[in-house]
Amino acid sequence: MSFITIGNALGCTINSHRRGWDGSICKNAETWNCSAKQQFRADYCQQGDPRCYHIHIFEEANPYCLIDDLGIGWLLEPYPEVLNNQILLFWGKRFQEPRGISDINARPKDYVFGAYRVRSVSPQKINEFKTLWKIEPYPDGWTRFQQPYILTVYYKSIIGGVYLKEVNRVAVENMFEKAAEQARSPHPNWHNTKDIERFEHFHAHLHEWFETAREDALRLQQNMVRTYTTRSTQTAIPTRSPFDGLKNLDLKKPTTSSVLATSTKQPAKNEAITYPLLDKDSTKEKIKTSYSKEILDAVMAVSLTKNILIITGNPGVGKSTLAIELIDDSERKLIVPVGSTWRGREDLLGYVNPISNEFEPTDFTKFLWKAQTAWQKKDKRTYVVIFEEFNLSQPEYWFADILVRSQYPDDQEKLRMIELGGKGIRGICNNTSKVFISPAIRFIATINNDHTTLSLSPRVLDRASILELTLEPRATLDRAKLELEEQQIMSIEELDALLKYKNAMFSLRAAESLKRCLDHLQLLDMNSTWDALDTVLLQQVLTKVRLMVGDPANDSVMQGLEDWSENYGKYLRRCASLINNWTEALKDGRDVIQA
Repeated sequence: MSFITIGNALGCTINSHRRGWDGSICKNAETWNCSAKQQFRADYCQQGDPRCYHIHIFEEANPYCLIDDLGIGWLLEPYPEVLNNQILLFWGKRFQEPRGISDINARPKDYVFGAYRVRSVSPQKINEFKTLWKIEPYPDGWTRFQQPYILTVYYKSIIGGVYLKEVNRVAVENMFEKAAEQARSPHPNWHNTKDIERFEHFHAHLHEWFETAREDALRLQQNMVRTYTTRSTQTAIPTRSPFDGLKNLDLKKPTTSSVLATSTKQPAKNEAITYPLLDKDSTKEKIKTSYSKEILDAVMAVSLTKNILIITGNPGVGKSTLAIELIDDSERKLIVPVGSTWRGREDLLGYVNPISNEFEPTDFTKFLWKAQTAWQKKDKRTYVVIFEEFNLSQPEYWFADILVRSQYPDDQEKLRMIELGGKGIRGICNNTSKVFISPAIRFIATINNDHTTLSLSPRVLDRASILELTLEPRATLDRAKLELEEQQIMSIEELDALLKYKNAMFSLRAAESLKRCLDHLQLLDMNSTWDALDTVLLQQVLTKVRLMVGDPANDSVMQGLEDWSENYGKYLRRCASLINNWTEALKDGRDVIQA
């Protein structure tokens, strides 16, 4: 999803402040790192100048928040009413008394300071080049937490800005429920009665406010659809909607890529002819639905800029699947697994038989010849070669000829020829030992970044387009056509957020394994979906984790895992038991290495 999922809450990053902070300028600001620049703290805060954007967030009389246009203007300028009635959380970076922000940046969740039910948003013009956005809550629609270090919440980033995050509604409701339990304890973590009253009122009306926020967002979405329908008859480029990308929103927007792909305009004399990676609208729609519009746009752009696309991402994110789905004609597609022992072009192209003096071609060379034959017959359809594990061996060793020859202009046939050697190519042609790199060939490479692979050189990177592929757990489940309860999805999302720093994500392979388990619960003697999820998370996520004794980042990871176990341990018993074993191992000075 490109921007906002209707029904969820939003979150906004603010500076981190001391416990019990009342909105006043911090004393000794130069020694307290709230994440604002040190020069700002010295020039303004330390001198008593109240220029901090966040100093009025929890002001008793008239609370409001200021956000720089850089991080939120993309949304509010076209739709200033989009935040009205929405639930907005405020959080900041992990901090430690008495110096402020911790040096350990591995903590997977930030601290929540409070929340607004947004009443209005208005632009505050500072000068011709700078605008601030003022967010005001309802008088009874704001609260703060006096002990923010206790409360954490799972969120995900929103494409388009650096300030806004999307927060799962159920996670927010659970967070308030826990805070309510603490407030009812014999020693509640509140500094004054007003904070307690505001929190209780916010908590009591949270469900009602979420429903109102959802209805308003749906109404705004419908207005955007109507607005687009009206404008689309007048202009080819409509205003971008913040809800663009939602599965339920089917806006047939003309984009640059689709215009290029479907245009019947003949190229000018000096205009380069393009051979698109995606030659069917159904394939484009499938990639847009399964991944995102941004991924589709990136792939389409390669058709105009490069003939080599490198897809990077964590194992199991769907790199190979995306590459294979680009073209659905198996006759115009070849998969080449790269070997770690490849050291020369003969590993890719083949070799000259010393006895017959014929060139012994590989499947790759045969495929080049097939594409060459099609090109000579005026068949300009795209051919695709997919290199799996492209950087398992240094590409310059075996890919240099292709890298160089494929960069020459389409009409430079001699320069795009590779001399193979020998008197001919066995099984293909007896008259020549040359092969032509067709301009209609596109090379797709999938790579991983770990200790088993090699870094790509600037020589390769300069000739290629890089596409980083990520897949959120919820989207992964959708890809696998898995329907789970919201709490089960949250358990996956939160574990994924905790362990992504350890390269132990919930992958598409894990989702497919879970689907197979759910299809055979009786055969596996499992009682419920939770049992199957417990097994898959244990075997295919937690087994990737490595924790070394003495690594300070492990403290925050283990704290997060222990919190996760507390929330879901009664359903995911085996996972919780393994995490408890890790805690004991680290205390005993033993590293945690699964395999």
